[in-house]
Amino acid sequence: MITKPKSFYYGWWVAAAAAGIEFANAATAIGILTIFVNPMSQEFGWNRTEVAGATSLGAILGATLAPFSGRLVDRLGSRMVLAFGGTVVVLGCLYLSTAQALLGFYVAFTLCRIADQGLIKIGASVTAGKWFLRYRGRATGLVFFAGSAGMIVMAPVVQLVITYWGWRAAWVVLAVVMFCVGVIPSTLIIRRQPEDMGLTIDGGTPAQSPTSEPAQNTEERFWPLSEVVKTPAFWLILISLFMVSTATSGIGLHLMPHLILQGLTPAAAVGAISIMSTAGAAGALAAGFAAERVSPKLLMTLIYLLGAGSIWVLIQADSLAETYLFAVLQGLVGSGVNTLAPIVWASYYGRRTLGSIFGLSRAAQVSGFAIGPLASAMVYDTSGTYRQAFISLSVVAVAASLLLMLARRPAARETDQLPKPMLE
Repeated sequence: MITKPKSFYYGWWVAAAAAGIEFANAATAIGILTIFVNPMSQEFGWNRTEVAGATSLGAILGATLAPFSGRLVDRLGSRMVLAFGGTVVVLGCLYLSTAQALLGFYVAFTLCRIADQGLIKIGASVTAGKWFLRYRGRATGLVFFAGSAGMIVMAPVVQLVITYWGWRAAWVVLAVVMFCVGVIPSTLIIRRQPEDMGLTIDGGTPAQSPTSEPAQNTEERFWPLSEVVKTPAFWLILISLFMVSTATSGIGLHLMPHLILQGLTPAAAVGAISIMSTAGAAGALAAGFAAERVSPKLLMTLIYLLGAGSIWVLIQADSLAETYLFAVLQGLVGSGVNTLAPIVWASYYGRRTLGSIFGLSRAAQVSGFAIGPLASAMVYDTSGTYRQAFISLSVVAVAASLLLMLARRPAARETDQLPKPMLE
């Protein structure tokens, strides 16, 4: 049994720990890597395609790992998945601080991206879904708010460290933050699910039997993965997430170089990243609370369309104000998709196999993350401009929204109305 006061649900501590590692996971974000692109490229003579290749390789390998780590989260919980993933990021950042060649950069950053996409994103995203039902939206929003907050804080910190101490010191700073804010809290606090601690979901009285919370049992869904993958909605959502991830990631890595080409100073370009992250933080909380009142699928469809519109703002932008408008819109899109995707999956299929479902979902998203940056880099290296790449990405985002609109929530299974044994 738990010794915490009954008035405070332990799930909020779990959500806070997941939020902590999401904050520190800024170390692996493309929005942080973009700050390193110019100083590292200038020192080593790398082109944009070579840098983008590391993000794509890591994303592909992370996508391969995600389904397995998702099943591991269902069976054993997120604690060790997050602690191990965070440790890999710490070691990767420390190695990046000593990198002398492109091969070393590829090895270290690829490992960081594998840990990010194949471990940390799976564990952190699913944790809130495992511990909350009624408050799932706000708990998930809290986790991704912290992820955006990590970008808000760390982007200017990284730029400041690079300016005064160099890019190698900046990688060390990112490693220290991950260890202190990510690895330690995840190891000490996170547990698999409330039932393992004698609690009921959302913080009811300690569960004594499977029928002690009948209202929640009738509200929750329990779809086995073997049946989930047979529903058309699963594949429509999965493909839409792949497409929208391709569209958003195709801009992320190249944003700062693109803005500098437009005439912005590095400080102003980093300011756009900070604004994007600020909007993302607010958007994560707003999306989480809104998903408790409005259809999360409808919200996510609107987010997809907003993403397409934001790309056109960036293409047409020729002033600082328009650039910052894009940053606000794109920040809402990035955090909106991340926050709403696990909520949509849970609302369609329940939490019993949420880790396995989200592992497959994340594999699709990460595959998109692999294609987007590399495609934009290839267009830039052959044409000297990002315009055609960005136009194509906006079309992809619109197509993704159409697919998502077609994904109807599956009818409730008869067994959803019966008390369920918890997953062993």
